[in-house]
Amino acid sequence: MRRLLLALAAAAAPMLAQAQGAPPGFTPGRPLQLLVSFPPGGATDLLARAIAQAMGHELGQNIAVINRDGGAGSVGAAALAQARPDGYTLGFTTSTSVGLQPHLNPSLPYRLNSFTPICQTFELVFALAVSPESPHRTAADLAAAARARPGALSFGVNGTGSAAHLAMAEFLRAANVQMLHVPYRGDAPVVPALRSGDVAAGSLAASLADSQGLRMLGIFSNAPNPYFPNVPTLPSQGFAATQSVIGGVLAPAGLEAPVRAALERACEAGLRSEGYRTVAERLRERVAYLDGAAFGAAIEADVASKRALLDALGIRP
Repeated sequence: MRRLLLALAAAAAPMLAQAQGAPPGFTPGRPLQLLVSFPPGGATDLLARAIAQAMGHELGQNIAVINRDGGAGSVGAAALAQARPDGYTLGFTTSTSVGLQPHLNPSLPYRLNSFTPICQTFELVFALAVSPESPHRTAADLAAAARARPGALSFGVNGTGSAAHLAMAEFLRAANVQMLHVPYRGDAPVVPALRSGDVAAGSLAASLADSQGLRMLGIFSNAPNPYFPNVPTLPSQGFAATQSVIGGVLAPAGLEAPVRAALERACEAGLRSEGYRTVAERLRERVAYLDGAAFGAAIEADVASKRALLDALGIRP
């Protein structure tokens, strides 16, 4: 993880040095900020830092990454929704943060239409993970232990109503067992909780689980993951649990068309850059580009599906 952060920092200088002048709608030399809805060290944070460098190169501007985590991404989403729609404040977050959290908590100061999608950059795949020292070696082992002690075992995820929470809830429903839900501010804090035994299991980005040496009991997907060929899917083990989450770059609603177009071009070019793709490959995350319009439609579809599941599972704050 430290080597990856150092590589990102080293790549920034030559990128910005090669950059051309600022596009229309932007003042040369005035930095942008990218609000990340999750804490440092997780897969979303590292992807955000990579796209900030790549987009900064394309725009000829510095982009400062600021972590505004908490509330399953709702803290950062709220800050983004309330920012001026001038193109200088962007967000890097997930569909669940902008669309599902207001459904769970109507008092939040934003709705899905509070945002302008710029481009989708990723689709995170989750893993059911435990500590390397855990006695559970398969998903069935964990289910059997939870069945023997209803509600005694706990699981950690990045907040209530997050995609990781939905994934774990699907697993528990499929296994017909109960475990205690322990929410964290992001994926990264789940790792030490697993290592220390504070929680028995967790649902988190498969790339993070792998990089931190956690034992993955299964992938939340119907299809095997080429990055983790030795980790079976949960459906293949008899547990119908397949949640993932999409995300990328968004801006506040009301963005002027020329500014939006410049940001979309920068995001698309940034995703094609060698620097971003190198980071994504190291993280074992597939580049999943969609332009702004397609990203917006994908968010709406993903949120509608997850809202139905959220209600069916009876998940509340």
